[in-house]
Amino acid sequence: MLIFSNRSTRIFGQMRVMSALPVANAALSDRTSAAEPVTKKDWVPGPKHPSTWWPTEPRSPGLRVVRMYPIRFRHRPRIVLVREGCTNRPFYTIQIKSNLAEAKQRGIEQVGSWDPFPNKVNGEQLVALNLNRIAYWLAIGAEPSTKVAELLGLAGFLPVHPRCYLFAHRIRLATRKYLEEKAREEKTEKSMAEGEKTDSIKEDTDSHPKARPDIIWRRNSQASDWCYWGLS
Repeated sequence: MLIFSNRSTRIFGQMRVMSALPVANAALSDRTSAAEPVTKKDWVPGPKHPSTWWPTEPRSPGLRVVRMYPIRFRHRPRIVLVREGCTNRPFYTIQIKSNLAEAKQRGIEQVGSWDPFPNKVNGEQLVALNLNRIAYWLAIGAEPSTKVAELLGLAGFLPVHPRCYLFAHRIRLATRKYLEEKAREEKTEKSMAEGEKTDSIKEDTDSHPKARPDIIWRRNSQASDWCYWGLS
């Protein structure tokens, strides 16, 4: 939606354009103030063009675009998560609510639930979905929230949400980094253990000269029967 400084209004489909120049439509020629209500006859068919077709600059050189936004219905149903449970044990229900409803306000209908805490049996998160009612509300224009869209994508009801792919990619990177750091730590610990073992051998040989590995080759200073009695 384009908004200029003048108040003359023209509506194309779902886009409301406020132009500074007089409008060519005869139905709007007598409208000069925005205080007058916009009736159904003010609606004209929008052009079947891409979004790049809409003008982003006003025709008058002395004006500029102040705000641009599409027109949406004031009350739109949405499929959202509503937090239940207590402070340390959250539990979510999937409800149909208006986009203008408050957080604690009761929704129109409950179509599922989600337990974010994994159970103790299989370590899984329990999700309950009423797919028939969800399909009905989606058919009449209900918009799912991001988390609900992720749950429906993981359930196979909708295409997998891009955030799920991003989360899985980050998990793979974190797992790879953890394994590399763990292998590096094990290698460092192994090298440190070998170094400590070498140092202990050196200390033992210094404190006990006869415990040197080449002591058996210095048997000339021992008796001939050293092999029976051992080295003294």
